[in-house]
Amino acid sequence: MDKEQISGKIKEMLVSETDMSYLAQIPEKHLEQLHKDLTAYMERLDANQKPVFKAIAISTSFIPNFIIAKLAHDYFTPYIVAQVCEYMEPKAAAKIGKSLRVDYMGQVAVNADPKITARIGDLMEVDLIVSVVRDMVKRQFYLKLGEIADLLNENHLKNVMLKINDDNAILQVGIHMKDEDKIVRLSKAWPPKTRDYVTAELKKLKHPLAAKI
Repeated sequence: MDKEQISGKIKEMLVSETDMSYLAQIPEKHLEQLHKDLTAYMERLDANQKPVFKAIAISTSFIPNFIIAKLAHDYFTPYIVAQVCEYMEPKAAAKIGKSLRVDYMGQVAVNADPKITARIGDLMEVDLIVSVVRDMVKRQFYLKLGEIADLLNENHLKNVMLKINDDNAILQVGIHMKDEDKIVRLSKAWPPKTRDYVTAELKKLKHPLAAKI
């Protein structure tokens, strides 16, 4: 990862909307160490709390979804909910997601394993995903969006992109995806206006995708 990517990872790990452009001024060696230390801390935290997360996941099967959502909003951080989702059936997690606030769901997605988020997202309604993506774009959680988009069902992602009506959101998701073949295939379904906008912005960035879309 380059310095910009490391800075983005740190920003998303902290689920922060604060301007962290100052991270780019930190020497690369120290920035890499900061990222390494934060990752190790999060892994230790997860390992210590796994039994609790499993217990919460089991209890969700006995509690109505609207009550779970109320408990989540009032007492659980998005980080906790993200870890609990790892031990839930994706279908059950998707149903609970309907009762959560959009901004809260975006923060859960940032904290969660993208593989888990994609599995849950594949079972969610397109309109709900569109709302969450818009909120995450507003908060500039681009790296996580790219990771999730790489894993989300392609047809489902296509429908999200067609409905989002936000050319910048599509641009940001596209340039933060690693699966270039997937984004090229998806681009064929975009309206001409969107494709022209994305291509023009990619050319400004001298991004290799500009010649493929």
